[in-house]
Amino acid sequence: MPQKTSTINLPQGNYLGQVIGPSSSSPRAIQAYIGIPYAQTTEGKNRFRPPQALKTQAQPDVIYHALKFGQICAPGKTGIGGHGENCLNANIYRPHFGDNADEIATEEKRLGVDSKKLPVVVYVHGGGFNMGSGKERNMASFAAFADSPIIAMSFNYRVGPLGFLPSALTAKKGLLNLGLKDQQFFFEWMRSILPAVGGDPDNVTLMGLSAGSHSIGHHLISYSPANKLISGPPPFQKAIIESGGSTARATFVPNHPLHEQQFQEFLMQCDIDGVSDDELFDKLRELPYSTLVSASQNMWGKWSKSLRWPFQPVIDGPGGVIPDLPINSWNKGNVLRIPIITGFNTNEGATFVPEGANQPTAVRSLMSSIIPGLQDEDLQTLDELYPSLSTSRGKQLYANAQESTKFGTEFWRLDDAYAHYAYICPVLQTATLASTAQSAAPVYVYHYAPRTSSFGAADHGEEAATVAHDMSRIGSFPGMVAVADAMTGAWTRFAATGDPSQSYSGAKANFTWPQYRSPFNSSNSDDDDDDTTGLLAIFGSGNDEQMRSAGTQNPGTPVKSIALTAREKTECKFWWPRVIYSEGYGNGSTSFTSSEKKVTIKAKL
Repeated sequence: MPQKTSTINLPQGNYLGQVIGPSSSSPRAIQAYIGIPYAQTTEGKNRFRPPQALKTQAQPDVIYHALKFGQICAPGKTGIGGHGENCLNANIYRPHFGDNADEIATEEKRLGVDSKKLPVVVYVHGGGFNMGSGKERNMASFAAFADSPIIAMSFNYRVGPLGFLPSALTAKKGLLNLGLKDQQFFFEWMRSILPAVGGDPDNVTLMGLSAGSHSIGHHLISYSPANKLISGPPPFQKAIIESGGSTARATFVPNHPLHEQQFQEFLMQCDIDGVSDDELFDKLRELPYSTLVSASQNMWGKWSKSLRWPFQPVIDGPGGVIPDLPINSWNKGNVLRIPIITGFNTNEGATFVPEGANQPTAVRSLMSSIIPGLQDEDLQTLDELYPSLSTSRGKQLYANAQESTKFGTEFWRLDDAYAHYAYICPVLQTATLASTAQSAAPVYVYHYAPRTSSFGAADHGEEAATVAHDMSRIGSFPGMVAVADAMTGAWTRFAATGDPSQSYSGAKANFTWPQYRSPFNSSNSDDDDDDTTGLLAIFGSGNDEQMRSAGTQNPGTPVKSIALTAREKTECKFWWPRVIYSEGYGNGSTSFTSSEKKVTIKAKL
């Protein structure tokens, strides 16, 4: 049977897509248009330059195919996985209401929606700003399983050195954060085409994972009125921030010594020597793409194991994408006040930390190399917060370390320490700062708990297939399908209405997701007398179906409400004041000060 097709008419051209479903893996029929360009190619003269607008206009008798994913921006060999520099393209998924006007009108009336003004969800992909693509999340499935009709979109942006090559010279040339500028260019393009695709420009939700969530955290600041990036309203009104945020990991100044070292090493990998500053980027634009790919991959191979990743976003100053230390922007209130869902997975660090670590000094060694600003007393506190398996408390805390001899004795405490530094506490910091502001909008926090076979844990990024309700990934696990029913329903209800709470199919009881009320007050102490603070939704508690034979095949609980633990609060009270060690120059400033001057740590929220 031939595939049903559909056409979408955009200002830049007419595009032929396909209709997916209805089926067991796509209960709502979806029109899919993939690989549509939103900017010019970034090769040639456009390499290492801000994104450039398309020059095409729709012609009545010309139809372009939007049936295959376009090239992706992650540096890789051309022809393998679709890598290349003509990669600024988008994917659009919208409900198929019918094949003619009468069918569409009947379906609109049945669903109580206007197909010309649907809620929009845009996925910003992850990948550490070095890899990834928009197609990594199954947004067709996300739209198909949505509680009510939505338009779902994803897109590619430049990553690696082509998107993020920080240095003093790059700053001088005005070429910082090109990948983030791609994202913002896409947002504006999206607004321009929403009337043609039936989307509501005043009901747009950004959804991201990991680097995608870090990006959204930066956009919350970038589009704040104080930054004066644009004169009109921001291009989105809600945010879903999965395992990330603007204070997660590190955001330095462009001339930070680490960036300058990595910049010079990248040039050496490209075999560029003795080229003047004025000629350098012209020379880089002339290099074969394969040379840049090889240099990028060699740099990633060298630096990724130390978790000091190359090619990252940086502070680019007032009016830029990241105008100041992110924590400064939050503390000054220079951030959008919009509804937010944010959350974390149980074992965010497992994917990243050394698996075979056995030395009792492992936490000290790893964290001091990532965060040189940590003082001796900080490292002592880390050993107390994340005790070694050689201690009775460590054995108690990391009982799962006894389940397998696959990992080193210090692996699980490394997972715990890195998870809280890089993901969990930054997520809770965003939630706290957003929910305690004078003009706060609703904030909802989640904890994702299902265990998988990789580490026998809930690893970083594991929620992706569940949020998308991707039946090709979770369909054989009944408990996970129930978790997906809860998550996809909550995510899409939030996108449509700003409120994720409602009954969902298969639940034993209706679940109301409580708004997050911070258990931390201005003095950074716990409000232990109020049992309504620190509440969040935990999804998939007890589920270990994806561990297969290594688990018990427990379906767990799809969703329930729990409170932050005393230990989680203690860990975040340690990490939050030390965010300044991972921003600017690593000393609480965007200007270099003497390394002999000790930074005073204050517990400021």
